[in-house]
Amino acid sequence: MGVSIPASEPKHPRRHQERCEADGDGAESPALAALYLYGDVLESVVERVPAADLAAAAGVSREWLRAVRSALRRRPRRLPWLVVHLHGRRRRTAAYDPHSGAWLTVQAPRHATPSHVRLVRGARGDRVCALSCSGLDVAGDPLGTSACVAMKAPGVWRVDPVLAAVGDRVVALGGACQLALAEGEDAAAVEVHEGGNWTACDPMPAALRESAAATWLSVAATDHRVYLADRTTGCASWFDPSMRRWGPTRRLKPDAGVSTWGVAPGRAGAEQLVLFGAKREGEGAKNKVVIQAWEVDGDTLDLSPGAGHHAMPSEMSARLFPHDEDEEDDGETLPSIGVCGNATGGYVYNSAEPANGAVLYELQQEGKTGGAVERWEWVPCAPSMRAEPLGRVILACSPVGLDELELSRGLPPLGPERACTDVQ
Repeated sequence: MGVSIPASEPKHPRRHQERCEADGDGAESPALAALYLYGDVLESVVERVPAADLAAAAGVSREWLRAVRSALRRRPRRLPWLVVHLHGRRRRTAAYDPHSGAWLTVQAPRHATPSHVRLVRGARGDRVCALSCSGLDVAGDPLGTSACVAMKAPGVWRVDPVLAAVGDRVVALGGACQLALAEGEDAAAVEVHEGGNWTACDPMPAALRESAAATWLSVAATDHRVYLADRTTGCASWFDPSMRRWGPTRRLKPDAGVSTWGVAPGRAGAEQLVLFGAKREGEGAKNKVVIQAWEVDGDTLDLSPGAGHHAMPSEMSARLFPHDEDEEDDGETLPSIGVCGNATGGYVYNSAEPANGAVLYELQQEGKTGGAVERWEWVPCAPSMRAEPLGRVILACSPVGLDELELSRGLPPLGPERACTDVQ
């Protein structure tokens, strides 16, 4: 139903009385009445407001805040945002709202952030971080605008680790500096941060040791586990930080022609994954990249029963990996995809050329049959990436709430009694 205020009981009786007195005959002016939004009418208007403007709308009054919350409860914006952190001549951040199909430019953070940033993958949203010998500073919000959360550095010096937030724990996997390893330390070492300290765990499985670095691994984090997959071989496993144990190791290879792999969280409920694979088909001018998706059981890492592949529309994969007719056929580079997402959907992009754009995928909702992906949608490149094509780019995926939107506009958060409304 929503917040409904009968016309006979105005929300602001004092203002109503003033308008009646100003009108002279005790009746409210039709022009003024037409300008006054309340109840279900206000909610209907709010439902059409782009997410970037919802924070401003929520700050108008308590009635508008209630209307924003009610509208989001009635028609939640499920899909996560795509967040681009660009590090070139200066740091820039842009966020893509899938509901309105628009990019939002984020103001520079007030705190100093080192240029050597990395990414912490998490089920509740990805965060940028800065890792050094002295500590690990993780951004307090998905847009990187609030103050960082500081914690100790892992016990092993790492230069290219996988970092994941699983529940209330942070996990550091692999990426150790070979030259700095002490006796008995492993380049594939795993540590879990909990209660202010890091605890060493069993190292990564043998099948992943040759690719034990963030550069060579695709990562998916849920509320209970972090999943790793070798981008080239498709070998995958999972780690449970609460139990401090590794799951089975499987070679995810449903299509022998696939040259690069990526994983992302599957639909909410049981532990599931979505496996993405890219391959080239055809020769010469007909050469094209095909991107497919499969649903995988999170426990066994086997293809889900009856799971068939769902292919990205060819016109979208062609835009991600445009064919250069001037290149020799033998000189075609193998496609390399990047994936980031959560239990509702996410984004696939060309990891070698992220400025080409991205493709939004939306997962089938629970109870629906068919492939893992319900629909695909093209996402244009962020304007800031086009302006500085040589900058280092980190792509992340996260729900974005009203508080984050307020911070992105350089305003103070809405406050504890008004915060935590996700526009997803």
